[in-house]
Amino acid sequence: MVKTVQLISVEGDAFQVPLSCCHLSEVIYCELECHSDDEDEPKNETQNGTNSCLTLSLTASRIRSSALQKVTDFLIHFEEEEMIPFSPPFSTENLGEIVQKWYADFITLGVDHSLLTDIISAANFLGIQPLLKLAVLAMSININGKSPETLRPMFGISNNLNDSEQKTRVMEENEWAFEARRQFEENHNTIKNDHTGS
Repeated sequence: MVKTVQLISVEGDAFQVPLSCCHLSEVIYCELECHSDDEDEPKNETQNGTNSCLTLSLTASRIRSSALQKVTDFLIHFEEEEMIPFSPPFSTENLGEIVQKWYADFITLGVDHSLLTDIISAANFLGIQPLLKLAVLAMSININGKSPETLRPMFGISNNLNDSEQKTRVMEENEWAFEARRQFEENHNTIKNDHTGS
């Protein structure tokens, strides 16, 4: 009986996640289902008393240790305190007024742009929808109102977007960010209009 899942980062660091916390991840759940049906590959399973551990190597996904640590923390805490579901429109940009304090602190304190981007990629790859929604919301709040000059270096965009190939590449690689910003601004404007109209 598998009770712990071990996730391996691209750097080779191992992170233990209780099985009961893994239901949020579509990828881990599918991997566990495949493993339970596959009796020919016991090499990734290690016994430790009554516990067993399934090692899932996520190195192909390029998930860094810092992001995988955040994924692990999220999965474990979500099992203890489920995040309040949310959806736009939002009447505030204060994450602490949208989700519980732990989740607001989790996604903002000590989380720079690079780590937040890695968390989004990891959550997307692992199919952890609540974490993906939280991280994308945090990113949209972070980029909202910033000038193009400020955003370009954040997303690795050169100042010259006359190159149509580069423009297309940037739009494809960062489509989620542009869509998140568009939705946030659209919802923010709707709220403003509702308040001014009343």
